[in-house]
Amino acid sequence: MAKAAKLKQASAPRQPGEMARLKVVQGPDYGSVYIITASKVTIGRGDENDIVVSDLKASRVHASITFTERGWNIQDLGSSNGLLHNGTPARSGALGPSDTVTLGETTFELISADLGTKMLSAPPRSSHQIQSEQAAFAAQRERIRGISGKKSDQKQPDASLFAKISKNPKLLIAAVAVLGVLFLIEPDTTKAPVQQKKPPAEARDIASYLPGSELSVMSKSAEVFFKAGFREYRERNYLRARMQFETVLQVAPGHPLARLYLDNCNKEIEEEVRFHLETGKKSIEAGKLREARGHFQAITRLLFRDQTNPALAEAKEQLDKIRKTSQGEGT
Repeated sequence: MAKAAKLKQASAPRQPGEMARLKVVQGPDYGSVYIITASKVTIGRGDENDIVVSDLKASRVHASITFTERGWNIQDLGSSNGLLHNGTPARSGALGPSDTVTLGETTFELISADLGTKMLSAPPRSSHQIQSEQAAFAAQRERIRGISGKKSDQKQPDASLFAKISKNPKLLIAAVAVLGVLFLIEPDTTKAPVQQKKPPAEARDIASYLPGSELSVMSKSAEVFFKAGFREYRERNYLRARMQFETVLQVAPGHPLARLYLDNCNKEIEEEVRFHLETGKKSIEAGKLREARGHFQAITRLLFRDQTNPALAEAKEQLDKIRKTSQGEGT
């Protein structure tokens, strides 16, 4: 069974068993899309690869893409020209949202199947657009890291002064005398305004350290992501919505609605998993193997990030039984 299939139309709907989609955003095969249906595939210009490119500067067997518990990763397989991970030379690297990898003159963008149908079927973005977004995110991340890494410049009391006074009897007597005089002096009846105690730095999120203008920008960014997540939630695209709400909480950890809808997404996903598991089993009992396969494949998409979930293991086991049954009927 093929581990990947090449499509020339990026707008193609989700394919059966699809785990990820590799889009060519630059190079001889620009616009092409490769549907990945296995946890490991190889890329190169040789016909023995799962993903074959027409780039003459790519090695015969250039690299492999593998799915692990932490997500998708790419590994150079001893190619002549190496890899560029987000424009930087590398032997390996993680492939998350907006990450790119370049082999020869071909640049890919990997879209995980759990990001939703709209993301999968969206037309490939240009490499220039992706690089601009990466640069903007990198600059924002460095700015926030710089702000959170600043230390207080307040001077601490010099303990050596107290040590000198305690060791010298004359200085100690003089200090006591001064304190006595100050005590006898009539205190000022004018009360100083009570200052509010600031919360400890640990209790504040990074956004609270930003100046007003930058805080406003981050708040607006959080609202943009929240609206996108809410839109996906209303369309029952809970995986995509969950990703948006998680992004909101990274920008604004105290966003109450994002936390609420994130919990709702997780509950809805659990409910969908139960539905597909029960319906898939009933379809097997009724002899409807194709229908059952669709339900169990839906579970693998829903639990793509939760590889330790028992429901995912059961769905994979059922898919394996269906495959063996289908092969037996075909012989």
